[in-house]
Amino acid sequence: MIVNRFTIVIYQIFFTAVVAIPIILGILTKGTRYFAQKKREKPKCLEGWDSRFIQLKNIRLHYVQTGSDDKPLMLFVHGYPEFWYSWRFQLKEFQHDYRCVAIDQRGFNLSDKPPRIEDYNVRELTNDVKNFIEALGYKSAIIVGHDWGGAIAWLFAEYYPEMVEKLIFLNITRPATLVNHFRNSYEQFKKSWYFFFYQTPKLPEILSNAEDMKLLEFFFRSKEMGIRNQENFTDEDLEAWKYAYSNNGASFEYPINYYRNMFDSTSLYGEEDILNMPVLVIWGTDDAALGKELAGLSLKKLTNGRAEYVPGASHWVQQDAPEVVNKLMREFLAQQ
Repeated sequence: MIVNRFTIVIYQIFFTAVVAIPIILGILTKGTRYFAQKKREKPKCLEGWDSRFIQLKNIRLHYVQTGSDDKPLMLFVHGYPEFWYSWRFQLKEFQHDYRCVAIDQRGFNLSDKPPRIEDYNVRELTNDVKNFIEALGYKSAIIVGHDWGGAIAWLFAEYYPEMVEKLIFLNITRPATLVNHFRNSYEQFKKSWYFFFYQTPKLPEILSNAEDMKLLEFFFRSKEMGIRNQENFTDEDLEAWKYAYSNNGASFEYPINYYRNMFDSTSLYGEEDILNMPVLVIWGTDDAALGKELAGLSLKKLTNGRAEYVPGASHWVQQDAPEVVNKLMREFLAQQ
């Protein structure tokens, strides 16, 4: 464990106490309205996609596909709090050249939601990727990952390098690199405080669901954290997010379990393997969650990698600046 248990508990108690104050005030001032959620119909933007399910060895995953089955596989792996729709711009852009597949990771949206925290160990998550690729009939794939999806993609490339043709990471580094960095950087520690808050049972879910999932508006619409180019994140897109986190058995509990499991996932923090396949790191420079210096730190673990920065883009770079991201991806994919 890269952070000792005592330290985790101390920070958990502190940040939980800090966050509990506005929650209590919200309950006192708004009463039952604080917990009210609007009943939602499926937004039109989620219609018309090729939506599929696949049964793996121990879990059923949902995914959306563009492009034909006979093309090379490009697999998109989303982060938190996201789902397959985060890749809508890329699914459309690359559909003529690849079999583009965006999964809902376990615990998200329409995929199965195992109940235990241990079910979200990174070994399970990386095995989902392995089993998914094989179930589609492929031996390897181009993998594109953002946030948690990028962390899983990085570890997958360490465990199964022969199954990765090329890698594209968006605003993420290797988990051990990130945790080591926030131990040594006060600026990153301030940005990563929620790692500790999310260890607390139930309260993060209460906050996430409060006032009709207002936290999602903070993530994607606020000045601090949100997408800068709001024309790329419409009111209907926001409704799609709220629908995905409140229907078909979905909730914030299972995605938050990724964080609750992270400090006990020893495989996150072992010796860092060097990745030898071609790797592109794309980084939105206005990321409020992860410092852009992490892109450079990522390169230390890559023999054939490069970093490209997207000035002014937020943490949600593939949605914030899709034209720039798609161009960078296409140039990288064209290289031999």
